[in-house]
Amino acid sequence: MQDKIEEMEKLEILINQFQDLHEEYTGVWLDEVFLHWDWWISLIISVGTWIFWIFYRKKESTHRLLHAGIFAMLISIILCYIGSAFGLWYYTGKLTPTYPAWFPYNLSLLPVTIMFLIQTKPHIASWKKGIFYGLLTAFVGEPIFVWAGFYVMTGWEYIYSVPIYAIIFIVCDWLTKRDTFEKV
Repeated sequence: MQDKIEEMEKLEILINQFQDLHEEYTGVWLDEVFLHWDWWISLIISVGTWIFWIFYRKKESTHRLLHAGIFAMLISIILCYIGSAFGLWYYTGKLTPTYPAWFPYNLSLLPVTIMFLIQTKPHIASWKKGIFYGLLTAFVGEPIFVWAGFYVMTGWEYIYSVPIYAIIFIVCDWLTKRDTFEKV
């Protein structure tokens, strides 16, 4: 029982430190990011990608595509947290003062580009589109965000992202092709 009490005391200290850091981070975010140019770009990416998707989605496939998009969001946020926690990267110019995710990417750009590519040329093999998506995202998308200063890689290389993005795409594509949806 004493071990559990000591564990809880140590965790409480860490949680308090985390809360203090978050307060400090929020102050910096309010002073240096909120309503500055990078915040506006984040907002435009967040809203603009979904507006694009609303107009250019395959309407009869909306729910299947959203099923895949939500999966992409969840996986993206989980992997983002892991990478940030291990110090492999971090983000600046964030829409919200949250750790670690850059929501314009995790909740907008990644899922929308995946959903759009899934519905584009559906006859092309999923693995080919997945590799294309992985290469395009890792060697075009990521460098643009590094150049713009939104994404800072501290222990990560672009090449590491290729199989991750490819697998996420392939799984999302697979999810859209399931016939297991049934009325409740």
